[in-house]
Amino acid sequence: MGRVPPLVWLLAVLLLLPTTAGRALVGIFGGAALLLLTVSLVLGGLGWLGWRRMKSQFQVCGQCGATNLGSAAVCSACGAVLDNGSKSSENSSFDADAAPASSATIDITAEDVDS
Repeated sequence: MGRVPPLVWLLAVLLLLPTTAGRALVGIFGGAALLLLTVSLVLGGLGWLGWRRMKSQFQVCGQCGATNLGSAAVCSACGAVLDNGSKSSENSSFDADAAPASSATIDITAEDVDS
């Protein structure tokens, strides 16, 4: 096994002994940890706000239900013209809230197959 470097011993002694240098190191480490926590929370909040803003710009195609960016004039999946004035078209055949997802799923039952 290797020996512990003298620098580690010095840091341990400075942190454990109630000296001015020990208190300064604890203050520096505590400040750095607080700064990292604050920066991560601020960046996370900005990312969440950016996602909410970007999500509000999405448009759902009235024909196929594909999601498109707000600046798109036609659907990227089916080529249908998007209605930029409202979220959903009055005469569309696709309505995402029309039926619950459980009614659209396919029930599968397992059967034994003799070979």
